[in-house]
Amino acid sequence: MTLRPLALAPLALASSPALAHPGHGHGDGHSSLLHYLSSPEHLWPAAAVLLLAAVIGGAWLWRRSRRRKDPRS
Repeated sequence: MTLRPLALAPLALASSPALAHPGHGHGDGHSSLLHYLSSPEHLWPAAAVLLLAAVIGGAWLWRRSRRRKDPRS
């Protein structure tokens, strides 16, 4: 028996809906795509994730191209 499921159980039990600001999930337009793209509470974290993905992806592509050019490998 592995302990991994037991280690993750407290996280699953302690999770609750994250509310960035009032009005989420009430069906009055706050769940629309425009809301997520226009409010800074959602836009800044999304931009940070995209920037991190671009940096990691760029580093991966750069390393991959360097390996292909290296005659020793």
